[in-house]
Amino acid sequence: MAILYVLWGIALLSSVAISLLSSGNVSYHLSRQGLHVAQADALAEAAVSRAVLALLDRRPERRWRVDGVSQDFVFAGIAMRIAIQDELGRIDLNHADQSLLVGLFRSAGLGAQAAGSLVDKILDWRDTNPARRLNGAKDREYAAAGLAYKPRNGPFQSVDELKLVMDMTPELFERVAPALTVYSGRQFLDPQFAPREALLALPGLDAGAVSARIAARANQARAGTIDQSMPLHGRAFGIRTELPGPGGVLVREAVIRLTDNPRQPYWVLSWRTK
Repeated sequence: MAILYVLWGIALLSSVAISLLSSGNVSYHLSRQGLHVAQADALAEAAVSRAVLALLDRRPERRWRVDGVSQDFVFAGIAMRIAIQDELGRIDLNHADQSLLVGLFRSAGLGAQAAGSLVDKILDWRDTNPARRLNGAKDREYAAAGLAYKPRNGPFQSVDELKLVMDMTPELFERVAPALTVYSGRQFLDPQFAPREALLALPGLDAGAVSARIAARANQARAGTIDQSMPLHGRAFGIRTELPGPGGVLVREAVIRLTDNPRQPYWVLSWRTK
């Protein structure tokens, strides 16, 4: 019996030791993962600061492009790629008119009727008026569809909120998201900074014409940069950073708005990891 008690005690202690070892390994891996995330965020913040400096540089030849073309940047020995996108080059979900939104969804593959119906629902989502458009959807339609939420009946707070609009599919959202913003505050977009997806929404521009426009930018010395005489305070920019990580490329996306305050040159409007 004494031998059995000893063996039982050894087994119990072994089980406890294995449990502690396993817990220690998990804690180590979680801590290491947290360290990688913190390092990536710190590098991305440095990239955003560098992009802002490039936007505010008074030397025209030193200003970076703001039409989504990537720039190489090395910080603390880490090579990164930074792309700045002027939000004025995108379609504002809260201000774009019906025809521009219809053009966007037609370019993404919807027929005229389906695009018009979806745009009615988008306009109903952002509109404070309780009246429903012909093919739109208000509180009653969302309830009838079994959805646990209602339309905001106010401005979109983010582009991702578009996923909640009735009839919007994940696949369609992925196709149109690069063209959209909620930060420009403009009814129309600026074609000289617009990405391909936004240009395709414009009337009279097919895929060939859009490709020609984008190719022409590459052949112009200062294409995609903002004229030095134009005021920048109040203007919003998307900044995408790609940097190496333990499992491949890490992506951080920020949207900032420039100010006229030298102590606080910009505000971060959104920040996300992809």
